[in-house]
Amino acid sequence: MPKQKSKRANGEGSFYQLPDKTWVHQITLGRKPDGSLDRKTFKAKTRAACVGRRDAYIEERRRREIEGQAEQARAAELLAEMQKRGHAIESETLFSDAFPHWLKLFKSPPTKKATTYSGYLNTYQTHFAEYFGPMPLYEITRDVVQEYYNSKQLSGSRKDGKTGALSPKTIRNHHMILRDFFDYAVDKYKLLANPAIKTDRPEVIRPRMRVLDPDEMSVFLHEVMRETQRTAILFDLFMGLRVGELLAAEVDDIHIKTQSITINRNIIRVSTTAIDPSNPQIRILNYNPMKKTHLIVQETPKTKNAVRNIPISDAVFELLAKRLYYLQQSGWPNPYNLLFPSTTGSYIDPKSFEIRLREISKRCEIKKVNPHALCHTFATRLVEEKVPLTTVQELMGHASVATTQRYVTTMPHEMRKAVENISIFLNPDSSLEVKKLNGAKDRMKYSDVRLPTWLQTEPAAVET
Repeated sequence: MPKQKSKRANGEGSFYQLPDKTWVHQITLGRKPDGSLDRKTFKAKTRAACVGRRDAYIEERRRREIEGQAEQARAAELLAEMQKRGHAIESETLFSDAFPHWLKLFKSPPTKKATTYSGYLNTYQTHFAEYFGPMPLYEITRDVVQEYYNSKQLSGSRKDGKTGALSPKTIRNHHMILRDFFDYAVDKYKLLANPAIKTDRPEVIRPRMRVLDPDEMSVFLHEVMRETQRTAILFDLFMGLRVGELLAAEVDDIHIKTQSITINRNIIRVSTTAIDPSNPQIRILNYNPMKKTHLIVQETPKTKNAVRNIPISDAVFELLAKRLYYLQQSGWPNPYNLLFPSTTGSYIDPKSFEIRLREISKRCEIKKVNPHALCHTFATRLVEEKVPLTTVQELMGHASVATTQRYVTTMPHEMRKAVENISIFLNPDSSLEVKKLNGAKDRMKYSDVRLPTWLQTEPAAVET
């Protein structure tokens, strides 16, 4: 009798050769969720090599299964521990350790601008560190965050020496930072929920922006002509630049042929702790790590939209040309090739510029003239001249028209002009010229309705 073929052992799989003599080995691992067979195929030049690859695959599969089981066991232990404690072990991390780590990782240069990091860092050092710092994260509940917001609305909550409470807008900014951080902490430190969610903050009521009316503007301009930096102030008022953009402008930014200026940098003062000397996007002026703050020049302005090219009017360009000729003849040092250098050739500090405006304001007896007031005045005058908001937006480098709208204030003289325009319909002479509308009826819809006696304007008809 012929010799019977031995049956393959269970799981051994099948072998066959392709026309090119390559061996193929296939094994069945089980079934897929849809019920079909789950197979694995191995190819090699020899049958033995296929078996070797199969054995290595099965060993690696077994190792992963063991690691997965161990991971599940650890997760079960952690879950049991969390249920026992009421919180995850990771959430016992102190706020004073977790928040600065998040700040450095996600809000510092080069991810964010030095100015953004400086503002966040100042908020932490001035407010968050004292209130939340010693607390483990799991103890910072929604009630704790709400109590923080409430406390900052009370007098004496400021740490900058000023009296009174924090403004609603400042508290709103604090909320945005905390909400962002705790979103991260929910994943990183296994918090059960974001405690900043579903809290209440004071309503932010935007104050009326300071805008010079035409009379104030005339007085202000007359007084500005006495200033050494008069061209810089006039340039700011008639170009709508942010003060940092104005004071960082260089002579090479001026384009004679197109009579325009390119805005692509700004200058601002930030905390030294927020500065990274190796950051190529900033230029630190007179760096000294022992100083509390530094002036830095950023190669990009406030937003992407802030990089722009602005046309210069003939009148302003004439003032600017005279200024440049004066700088050339004066002998002032100007190593940075600045458009508006100080008398010593350095950058003008934005704070110093603001102080000069304040002094002019006092001499004119006009209140609250600052760089923001100049920008708001620029935007308002343009809108009064019927310039489209989208054009004003591009000139000022705003990210959206909504931002530009906040810069525009309707002046009293414009409101009076508007009501006077509509009041012409009250002119008695014009009522004589009114024509009867086509299709008009003599009797109104409610002409037969009898009004109550105290509202009647005519005597009631006497019934007979």
